[in-house]
Amino acid sequence: MALENSKLRSGRWGSFIYSFMNKFLYFLPILLSNCKFRRTLLLPLYQQKDKSRGTVESRPLTYDKQVVYMVQPETTFSGGLSDRLRAITSIYRECRRRGLPFKLVFEPLHLQDYLQPNEYDWRIADEDIIWDTRRCYPCTILTYHHDLGNPLQRLAQRSILRYFLRRKAEQIHIYSNMAIAEEEYGKLFKELFKPTEHLQKKLDYHLEKLGGKGSYISVTFRFRQLLGDFKEGGETLPEDDRRKYIDRCIRMVRWLHEQMPDQRILVTADSSTFLSRLQADVDKECGSRREENECWLYTIAGEVVHIGFTFDAGKEAYMRSFIDYYLISYASAVYLVRDKLMFHSGFPERAAMLNGAIYQEIKLK
Repeated sequence: MALENSKLRSGRWGSFIYSFMNKFLYFLPILLSNCKFRRTLLLPLYQQKDKSRGTVESRPLTYDKQVVYMVQPETTFSGGLSDRLRAITSIYRECRRRGLPFKLVFEPLHLQDYLQPNEYDWRIADEDIIWDTRRCYPCTILTYHHDLGNPLQRLAQRSILRYFLRRKAEQIHIYSNMAIAEEEYGKLFKELFKPTEHLQKKLDYHLEKLGGKGSYISVTFRFRQLLGDFKEGGETLPEDDRRKYIDRCIRMVRWLHEQMPDQRILVTADSSTFLSRLQADVDKECGSRREENECWLYTIAGEVVHIGFTFDAGKEAYMRSFIDYYLISYASAVYLVRDKLMFHSGFPERAAMLNGAIYQEIKLK
């Protein structure tokens, strides 16, 4: 009996230690990265920006605290568009719960050129941004585990966010790709955003060509620099291998068409090389039907950039990401093609969440 009790106590201690370490290891990287980025990047950056603005006399804290989601060209650790959107909705939900004003600064592209406030005004004037670190607190809350539904990661991010929001500062500046509001993402996004008139006109044009919302499926490929389009990270295939790889991807799209011959297919990708090759290949089959808008394939022409890596593109190049995002969200089903070479993008899944589209990942054949 004593031996059994000893084993029972040992098992309980083991479970306690395991549970503690699990929680600790989720909190630790977030807190360590905050210390690192504040010291090496944010504080020097703020000092530079505050100095360039000119000397401003410090005043006592007003305690009318604002929370500002921040993106600067130097803060590439925030990820791409979908990573930033999940963080924006997460922080907004907590601010709404606490009654704290929530604002957005999104550079180098100006978010207001693509999205405008819907039910909540998140805009802030340049002159109202505080760069003096005696009056503002810049911080980071990053994601280190790919499973966004992991309850321990959500606990860590939510707890750290609430801790930062209690700081005594006039503005809390948060740089983040956190995800703690996944179940409400679509609702929160629509409270914050609606397309600008310019973006809406482009969406209406493409939706008319596609047959309207819910009348097509979408398929996304995320190559990064695999096909040599730009520098972003990951492997770059040799020239001969690129052609073979593109042919495999084209066969994948054709296979989907064979499975769903009555569906139009919107194909999006971060490679203009792939999209132009795909369209040229299918044009041999469609012929004049493409001009009459009867071809089963639909792609969008133009430059493709990743906002987390490209800081000097034109407005229309950045616009492409928002067009892709909304068009994917209006599909009846959303597919991401994956293999060991392609990047596991969260972009199409996040777009599918916006309007409740079916989402599925499929393996490249």
